[in-house]
Amino acid sequence: QVTHGKNPEGFPIDTITALASGVWAYFRQFSGKEFYAAAVVQATEEVLFIIGYRVNITTANFIRFRGVDYDITRIDTFEGHKADLTLYCKKKA
Repeated sequence: QVTHGKNPEGFPIDTITALASGVWAYFRQFSGKEFYAAAVVQATEEVLFIIGYRVNITTANFIRFRGVDYDITRIDTFEGHKADLTLYCKKKA
């Protein structure tokens, strides 16, 4: 989670606070076919993560995986079951 604030001199700073660390996740990059199919509907998703169900994950959060940050673009709760979350993500610019 990113918190916006100011340092003692008044300059803006962003502070990153981890909601969770060391969470198990299945990671997969989209195949070329999936990537181009997403482009047809103007989606920019590049990868997906499947994690255990959590109530505090939103599209305002991001994922840091192996030193790379990914914005969460869409969350699939799999028909409302509270077992897993599929997070569709794109690499931060």
